[in-house]
Amino acid sequence: MKEKVKFAFHVLTHPFDGFWDLKREGKGSLLLAFIFIFLWILSNVITQEVTSFLFNETALQLVDISVEIQKVLVVFILFCVGNWSITTLMEGEGSFKDIVMVFGYSCLPLSLINIPLAFLSLVFTYSESVYYSALSILAGVWFFFLLFTGIMTVHQYTVMKMVATSILTVLAMLALVFIYLLFFKLISQFSTFVLAIYQELSYRI
Repeated sequence: MKEKVKFAFHVLTHPFDGFWDLKREGKGSLLLAFIFIFLWILSNVITQEVTSFLFNETALQLVDISVEIQKVLVVFILFCVGNWSITTLMEGEGSFKDIVMVFGYSCLPLSLINIPLAFLSLVFTYSESVYYSALSILAGVWFFFLLFTGIMTVHQYTVMKMVATSILTVLAMLALVFIYLLFFKLISQFSTFVLAIYQELSYRI
């Protein structure tokens, strides 16, 4: 496990080589990928709970841990399913497992930066907010850069093809949300219809 963790930090600084080794040499760990996703959830909760009021507009009593968990899981599931659907059609070489691991490993900077940043915010003054914002942006940029290079590497895409795939993945994610909402609405209407029939029959009997 120690070597697996060491490899994860290698991926952070050498994403092209790291993700290539993750796929071709099997150096990645699915368990670690899920741990990194969990750490992202934890960092979101800590950010909401700990961050100084100078940088956090959310009132503490309004923080809902279950919502933070759901937000991360929804993004994770939508991205993995959406990207797998698109890359399958676009002759991508990566498997669904590869996509999951790339997403998980890409999450690591979010916890590495945001958790310490939440505690640092307690000693930052308002005039030092530029440092808080810069580190927060760095975490997000690092995440997206790793995700972009990771998906491009495991699928063996060119940069232009990866850009097109990224756009199509976002559209696929939106389509999945639309299908889910449509399905939920249909189920709700069908349930209401069945209940109305049952009540009508019960009344007549």
